[in-house]
Amino acid sequence: MFPIPPLSHIRRPVLAAAPQFFLYLSTSAAPAVRKPTTSVAVLWDLTASRPPNTLPLYDAAVRLHLAVSSFGRLRLSAAFVNPSHRLPPLAASAAAATTHLCRVCGRRFRARDGLLRHFDAIHAREHAKRLARIDSSRGDRRVRLAAALSLKLSKYEKAARELTAGADAAASPADELGRAAVLVELTRNPAASLRERAQQVLDEGSVGCLMLVSGNDELGSLLRTARERGVRSVVVGGESGLVRWADVGFSWAEVIAGKARTAAPSVSGKWRDRDVLKGLEWKYEEADDEEDVVFEDSDGDGVEELSRKAKGKPWWKLDSDGEDSGCCG
Repeated sequence: MFPIPPLSHIRRPVLAAAPQFFLYLSTSAAPAVRKPTTSVAVLWDLTASRPPNTLPLYDAAVRLHLAVSSFGRLRLSAAFVNPSHRLPPLAASAAAATTHLCRVCGRRFRARDGLLRHFDAIHAREHAKRLARIDSSRGDRRVRLAAALSLKLSKYEKAARELTAGADAAASPADELGRAAVLVELTRNPAASLRERAQQVLDEGSVGCLMLVSGNDELGSLLRTARERGVRSVVVGGESGLVRWADVGFSWAEVIAGKARTAAPSVSGKWRDRDVLKGLEWKYEEADDEEDVVFEDSDGDGVEELSRKAKGKPWWKLDSDGEDSGCCG
């Protein structure tokens, strides 16, 4: 008899392919995370809804945008501020915990004086060296060097403007919101300007979700209009009756703590399920009571007369039946 060759050469590739097979099953079974694609517009009345003074206005705006990103894609973020509005001073605990950020390297300092010393000792010297290199170059080399260093030069100039502006500019709400990529509009009547801009957004039909950062109860009619047009509404910072007209509402504490961002996917999922069920909902359409009865006759004579008599009468109460029964009797 012939010797049977060992099966080790067959077993080894099978065992080697088994982990890859189970890895494929584990990755394919994992549910795909669905990113929200709804366009969101954020309109903020700073007079009617102020964030707590335990957090700088810039940080509050950034956390608001993080919550918005869970609802969908941010299309518009605008704030309406009175020119005479000034930010309240930060609480003692918040002021102690506030750190000063270097806009060039990202290093944080507890004291503003430390940030200024760091900026002058390191970044100011680096900026002077870059300018000297550009000035000492000639021709095409100078053009290429200026293009390569343009990003660093503009970053330094922007950070230097913020530092030299002083404490007054840092306390301006327009500048703080502008740093957070919020479009600021100075107006004497922020509530009216917000209503006008929101109505414009609804008329354009460019967003699927409207977020109002306000506590003004007079905006309830605007939220009802948004619901009639199929636009979802979210209210932030309003502990008043405005929340009852919105689809969902959050307080500033929930936005700052991240609870609004965590709850946004489940809320968006409920909205999608509601839209699907609404599309599958059966609606009864009442048919017309009066229908034309068509009689077919071999000769075609008297069809119009019989159909005219049959309107509104059952077939057993026609005039012809009464005449026939009288004749037979």
